[in-house]
Amino acid sequence: MARGLFMGLGAIGALSAAVATGVVVRGQHDAPAPSSIAEIQSAGPVCIASNVRLVEGMTRSCMTSAQFETLRDRAVLGGDGSAVEVNLSGPDVADADAAAAIRTCAEYDLRIGQGWYALSNSDMRREEYFKRACGALQWLVKAKPAAESYFVDGRAAASDVQSMASSDAFGFGESVSAAASEVTEVDDGVWKIINPASETMVYEIAHGDFTGGGLGEILAYVSTGVSGGAARAGSIGLIEKSAADGPCAFKPK
Repeated sequence: MARGLFMGLGAIGALSAAVATGVVVRGQHDAPAPSSIAEIQSAGPVCIASNVRLVEGMTRSCMTSAQFETLRDRAVLGGDGSAVEVNLSGPDVADADAAAAIRTCAEYDLRIGQGWYALSNSDMRREEYFKRACGALQWLVKAKPAAESYFVDGRAAASDVQSMASSDAFGFGESVSAAASEVTEVDDGVWKIINPASETMVYEIAHGDFTGGGLGEILAYVSTGVSGGAARAGSIGLIEKSAADGPCAFKPK
């Protein structure tokens, strides 16, 4: 699941240097070296330094906000890297034309804003790819370099994830003691939290200033399900940390 979702999140050796000058998404161990600081500064504030692909055309490079905007017109990719589409129904179900096959974030965001929705269970499942891809693009478009950060090298530590484990976002609606939660890093930047109430996967995507305050946050996708059940709920959001020894909190979008 961890490798399929973002097509393999791995380590980048120069992450700490790149974090100081842009927003970095971690990539595979055998990925080419990140751009130099000068290249990052000249190319734009947001750098994808990995092979992660949420939409077609999202490559390991530095992009400006305008360039990220153009990705909203590209096909959304599924867990296997191929383009996916979701069928949405319009708010007026009596209208024969109130249905459409959606392939891009531009289409998806427009229709959702107009009150369209996925009707079938299969489309609801496919819609999750759109929720995380389009949600991530919305954050990346407005991201800036972080002036300072309490995340060492721009990434969460096991203690950071442990501190989030008792929040409602990780208890599937139930309050759970952090001490009762088992935290494991199953891949670089991919965490599993298991407690008696739920099982949660946390996928770190990027580090930078996403809220305009100058302090670094981690853009992440979180998927939570009831322990022993099939139901899951996912959300794009920010992992925030306001002090070096302080707790972390996940704020869904």
